[in-house]
Amino acid sequence: MDKPFLSIIMPVYKAEKYLPKSIESILGQTFTDLELILVDDGSPDRSGEICDSYAEKDKRVKVIHFTENKGVTVTRNTAMQQAMGRYITFADADDEIADDTFEKVFEAVKDTLPHVVVFGVEERYYDQNQQLKYTKKITLPEQYFSDRNKLREYVIELEKSTLYGYLWNKWYDAEHIRQHSILIKDYPIASDFFFNCDFFMDIETMMVLDMAPYSYNRRIDEGLTSRFFPNFFEIQEERVACVLGQYEYWGMCSPYVEKSLAEIYVRYVYAGLLRQFDKRANSNRKARRNWLKQRYESEIFKRLIPIDEPQNRVVKIMSRLLKGRHTALCLTSGRFMHIMRNSLPLLFSRLKQNR
Repeated sequence: MDKPFLSIIMPVYKAEKYLPKSIESILGQTFTDLELILVDDGSPDRSGEICDSYAEKDKRVKVIHFTENKGVTVTRNTAMQQAMGRYITFADADDEIADDTFEKVFEAVKDTLPHVVVFGVEERYYDQNQQLKYTKKITLPEQYFSDRNKLREYVIELEKSTLYGYLWNKWYDAEHIRQHSILIKDYPIASDFFFNCDFFMDIETMMVLDMAPYSYNRRIDEGLTSRFFPNFFEIQEERVACVLGQYEYWGMCSPYVEKSLAEIYVRYVYAGLLRQFDKRANSNRKARRNWLKQRYESEIFKRLIPIDEPQNRVVKIMSRLLKGRHTALCLTSGRFMHIMRNSLPLLFSRLKQNR
């Protein structure tokens, strides 16, 4: 098999219910110059057998088996090391992709061959009964960046739109990954983001496409039902610091960048505070107060909160409380949001997404 233009990496674990449709949506693409790398991460169900059955039928399918569960970081990194394509992209085992998606991306980039291609996503929000309640499409205007400084200026727009952090809405230049030894780091959350932060550090060209071929399915009550991460806020604070560090490395940390990150940071502080009211946090009033006071003393808080000028009215109120270090009012607002999330998850979700 000649080297393909595109390598698609798909970690697989306990996915037998959705896996055939996901695989077929990739193998059925009108663009055929691809390889699909399936990584069976020690699945206890029939996922591994399903992967092998497709590899037997289609030479474009490569299967990697782990005898025990290694986690998505190991599976993706292992597959990246074996990928043969000029570009690498990622998919999940429950994804379904329109059959002309890859052809559209290829036609848009074949003449310029940028270091990275970025496209939009459609977020689909479901209730606990799996009923679709609303969708949110996130896209940016189509444009090609061949000027490194203009590309770097635009990274903050990717982060503000939330498109910076995803893996599966990008095609990555595989040679750039190899030359810079870029790997996915083992974070419990946001590992996609930190990979992108490393990848974007020294790239020269980028294509942004105004299309949203992937749907990201989310539960409206996911904060109540998903896995609880005690260090959620610390990782998100590191995320903001990573973008700040990126712009400082580039010598481009403008007031606009700092103010943009300040608004993002305010949201993360309140998201972290909200989690302090979760039963799984085992936190009491004194512990929540101490948690908030620790935030006041962090360098990133002192740097960003004073300059925050949010446009969103809700965020503006939260920002003022943090600026004034009104601990009691911050805690009261955190409790109110916790109650709203529990009793009115649809309303809370819509307010949260109103960026």
